[in-house]
Order: sequence, then C-alpha cells, then structure tokens
Amino acid sequence: MDHSAVSSARLDVDVKELLRPVLFGLPERDLDDLTEAAVVRTLPVGAILCEEGEEGDAIYFIVDGRVEIFKQMDDETERFLHTSGPGEWVGEMALLQEGGRTASVRAIEPTTIIEIGRETFLLVLGRSPSLSIRILVRLTGRLRDSDQQAIADLRKANEELTQALQQLERLDRTKTDFIQVSAHELRTPVAALLGYAQMMRNDPTVQGVPKLRTLVEGVVTSTERLHRIFNSILDVSRLMTDGLEVIRSPVSIRVVFEGIPLEFEQVLKQRDLTLEIKGLNDLPVCSGDPDMLYKVFYHLVNNAIKYTPDGGKITVTGRTVDVEDVGRCIEVVVQDTGIGIASQDLDLIFEKFYRTGEVALHSSGMSKFKGGGPGLGLAIAKGVVEAHGGRIWAESPGYDEETCPGSRFVVQLPVLTDSLLSESGESARG
Repeated sequence: MDHSAVSSARLDVDVKELLRPVLFGLPERDLDDLTEAAVVRTLPVGAILCEEGEEGDAIYFIVDGRVEIFKQMDDETERFLHTSGPGEWVGEMALLQEGGRTASVRAIEPTTIIEIGRETFLLVLGRSPSLSIRILVRLTGRLRDSDQQAIADLRKANEELTQALQQLERLDRTKTDFIQVSAHELRTPVAALLGYAQMMRNDPTVQGVPKLRTLVEGVVTSTERLHRIFNSILDVSRLMTDGLEVIRSPVSIRVVFEGIPLEFEQVLKQRDLTLEIKGLNDLPVCSGDPDMLYKVFYHLVNNAIKYTPDGGKITVTGRTVDVEDVGRCIEVVVQDTGIGIASQDLDLIFEKFYRTGEVALHSSGMSKFKGGGPGLGLAIAKGVVEAHGGRIWAESPGYDEETCPGSRFVVQLPVLTDSLLSESGESARG
C-alpha cells in the first residue's frame, strides 16, 4: 500500500491529554507508555490509513477530522460500513485477531490521528481489565451495528428480488400464453393439412405415379412431425400453467406399448436398431390416462433411439417393485446402448428445451442419431409421470460417444388397488 499521502508530524499536540478522555480510567503509567510510543500523523482527503488484508500492526486514535471504513467487494465495488470521528479509534479488531485487516480506512476530510504500535498497546491492554472491557463493549456495539446494517441490506435485496421475481412471473405468464395460443392456432391448420395429405397419399392416382407418391409421402411425414411438435408445445404449456389433468381409468402398460414398435418400425429398420420389450405382459393394471402414458413411453423410446448409434439396442423391461411411501408400483425401464449422459446432466435433461451433447440441428428427422428436436420430450414425460403420482429418473455411467456406455430411464407408477379400480371404473362409466 502506498502511504505517501500520510505524513508524520512532530509531537506539537499533547498526546497524553488527548488519550486521557478516550481511555478514561487508565493508570498514569499506562498513559505514559502509550504516549511514549505514539506517532502523530496527518491525512489529506482520500488518503488510505490502512487497507483490507494488511497485517494489523497499529491502532489509530482520531484527533480531528473523519474517516470512513469500507470493504472492497468481489465486483470491485465498495461497501460502506461506518464512519469514525474525533475521540474514536479504529484498527483495534486487527490487533486482537490473527490475520489481516477485515476492512480499509480512508480519510473523508483532513484528519489528524495518533498511531500506537501493536506491541505497546497489547502490553498496556494486558495490564488493564477496564480497557479490555471497554474494547469488548465497543466491539459488541460495532457487531450490533453491522448486524443491523446487514439486516437492512438483506431486506432491501429481498424486496428487489421479490419485485424482479414478480416481473419475471408476469413475463413468463405472457410468454406461456403466447406459446399456447400460437401452438393451438398453428396446430389447427396443420391438422387439416395432414388430413388432406393423407387422403392424397391414399388416392389411387397418386399411388399409380411413383414420383408423385414420393412427394406426397414427404409432405405427410413432414406434416406429421410438425403436428407432433405443436402437440408437445401444448403439453408443455399445460405443465407450465395449471398442470396436467389426469382422467383416470384402469390402464394396461402392455396395451399402451403396443403401438410404439409400430410407430418406430421404419426408423429402427433404417438404422439397424433392435427394440426388445419384455416383462410387460406380467404387469398389473395401474390407474391413469392411457393417452398421456403413451406419450411418456413414446418420448422415452424416441430419446433412446435418438442417442443410440446405428446398430445399437434399446431394451424395455417391466416388473413390479415395492416403493417406500408409495407402495406397490409398476416399474418400466428403457435402457439403451447409446452415448450416455454426463453426471451433471442427469437431472437437467428433464428441463424444458435442454439437450445433452452437440445436437445435429440440421437433421431432417427427430429420430435420427443426435437428431434435432424441440427438447420437450423428457420434460413432458416427467410432468405426466408426476401427475400420475409416480417417479422418473435417469441413470448413466457417463457421456462418451466412443465407448457408448448407455443410459437407463426408470419410470415407477403406483399399482391400481381394488378401491381405486372400483373408483376408476365408476368414473369411466360416469
């Protein structure tokens, strides 16, 4: 630290008489020792008397003028703590503790101080219980003031954060409303376009012209993909607002899964992927919405296909397990031989729009290896499973595109009890 702005002065002030009222009750011998060791210094405005982090080698008594005590923050801003004026002292904290000073002291007007070295002051302090008590009371008051300031700062920060949160919530609601309305409005004409395209595909005239049949098939495929994206956006928008409303009925997971191999039959064949399903025939029924549960397993299988290299394998396994605080559950595991998931991504992958690794955004198919997509599938799956009172999580040894350690997605859904079965049946009939 540069102390060039701080200058020493001759003892043309009566140091002993200046210290006497400040350290009242101190024996004459102790006052004499402090006076003998004292140095009078003058500080111009802006001069740094002592700096945060420096060793506490002296205590300073203010004769006239004022100083401010402040801390240097990580963002290079300064946090004001308090000011001290005539008859007060600064630097005692650093004398009594190991380590450097906890704050800096700067003159805010021309200031004269008396400086007394560490060893002399601690020697006198050891002989004077009254001085020790006075310093203790002073430090206690300083801590109380610091606590009150910290509480005031926290209260102000909390108010600012609350206002910012309220503003963000308003913006989020506006964004969600816009997404929901836009997706709904766009889905309607896309659904009509898909219907017309499917009709064209089945028309004998189109079937009789290979080139035209290929073109129409491309229109149907692209429109189906666009329709799925809009449906996913609407599902997520419902999760972001009032949540998903589950219309429960008895559900067979085996029946729910029947359409999934057919859904991916073409891509599995094109990419030489194997989809093996086992154990689903032995599962009991559960209570839920079959259409919503279909989306869960559709997205999980689609995700496995997307992140499994050509020639890999996806295995779907079902069993029943006992889960603490839930009871008997159906457990379905979707396991792949893909590129895996990094440990820090295992929870994040269920967030909206989140993807792991570098995604080929130019991909023309959502089921191609590392293919592009809106990043909503796993968020929808998580929302649906939790709406059913179940659990979903991912497991993986790690992410590696060379060794392909693979990943497992586990879904647990409560088994339908007899009472729930009766309630679901009555609800369905109603």
